[in-house]
Amino acid sequence: MNKLNFAQGACVSRFGRAGRLALALVFLSSMTLSPALWAGAFIFAGEGNGVDVITHPKGYTGNGGVLNVGVCISPASDFQAELEIPLRNNISVWNDLQPVASNLVPGAVSGLDVESVLLHEVGHCIGLAHVNAASESGLSENDYTKATNGLNDVFDVNPGPDGIPGTFDDIRGDDENLHWFNPNNDPFQLPIHTPVDTSQYRRDVSELPPGDSFAQNASREMAAYYGLPPAEAVMQQLTYYSETQRELVSDGAVTVMLAGSGLDETAGTGDDYQLVLTYEGVSDDPNLCDISVSIENTGSFAYCSTGGSFVGSGHARITSASVFLGNTYNWHFNTELRDSGGNQPPAAGADSGTVDEDGSVNIAVLGNDSDPDDDPLDVTGVSDPPNGSASVNGDNTI
Repeated sequence: MNKLNFAQGACVSRFGRAGRLALALVFLSSMTLSPALWAGAFIFAGEGNGVDVITHPKGYTGNGGVLNVGVCISPASDFQAELEIPLRNNISVWNDLQPVASNLVPGAVSGLDVESVLLHEVGHCIGLAHVNAASESGLSENDYTKATNGLNDVFDVNPGPDGIPGTFDDIRGDDENLHWFNPNNDPFQLPIHTPVDTSQYRRDVSELPPGDSFAQNASREMAAYYGLPPAEAVMQQLTYYSETQRELVSDGAVTVMLAGSGLDETAGTGDDYQLVLTYEGVSDDPNLCDISVSIENTGSFAYCSTGGSFVGSGHARITSASVFLGNTYNWHFNTELRDSGGNQPPAAGADSGTVDEDGSVNIAVLGNDSDPDDDPLDVTGVSDPPNGSASVNGDNTI
């Protein structure tokens, strides 16, 4: 039986640098993907389960269309009322997938920004892992790009001529890259390079641009080196006190979109899905809550506990996900509800029908479609198929 089987990881909270606090991540489960607890751009990827594993949110079975994932505040949580707006804002960010050029605002709040920390942890709960080596690597400098430690079981790290870990000229020995990259090896690239699928986004360093030796990750150090405005992937581990990081850069959005290209890893086909997170209030109803969020006495700073299982070759899905934040920290709670950016486009699922020669068939094309803003949907036009004709009926069938 294909199940992911992970041992319990240690809940880690530590001060990584002056004024900087590490975000701990724990995967707890009873499944058979081996204990590659801290794998790359997608959780569950690594030497044990396969370096090319792509992880999908809870509920994905290989079918296209809208994938609804409910997000709840646990009834056991402290600060339930204060959590609502930050969590609803997180949901808007992950649903919109609209990256920005700069997402770091230092000195914006007093304390640790719940909304920023939750954005990172919810990312783990939908299948994303750290883009950098992070504290789980045990490296003193953990901004190197996420990778396995290779056949020698030791991370080989050398920042290369530019002296900056996690950039294009790193020398990594037999470490195997786990970070998916676009043709320019640019995790900050805007607009997003399309199509977002494995025809354009690759993991093997042999497919890097000429002159590059390793995949770059979207660190603030890399942004500064290239003269970009202050920015960092939200899935970079470590956060600053008094800083907000409430938006995605390109890397975070494309990782979700890459998973959304489905089991065939090709955009524009029938197994593509659109992730739609929904806020389900304070609840522990398993029929509503795919992701649970709680602030409580955890003994840790912040982590996401996940379970998973295989779904197709080289693909996994989340089966359980819970975010825990420690209740002893000086949390700042945003009180302003985010503008989701206006009306969002509907999500259309694939439809098909067959008919004998000289016959006809009605297809209810709206049955597997939805609109994130709950706007009513109708069919405005249809093109003729080969060797036939098609028209729109009054009831929105074709």
